[in-house]
Amino acid sequence: MLWLGTLFFIIFGAAGVLSAPAWAPKHKGLVQILSVTCAFCLWLSYALIYMAQLNPLLLPTRNIKKE
Repeated sequence: MLWLGTLFFIIFGAAGVLSAPAWAPKHKGLVQILSVTCAFCLWLSYALIYMAQLNPLLLPTRNIKKE
């Protein structure tokens, strides 16, 4: 499932890079960098949230021994 999300964000970033001339022809390089940065940050957030759900932290348990 992580690979599917990764593929989605790669396509999202590539679409941003390829459509940059349509958005702002004068600032094509800036739009491309911002598209890649946006896609990477969104992917990183997705990956961290997905992996955090694989091994959730449960409430800490205390072992109280009577002495």
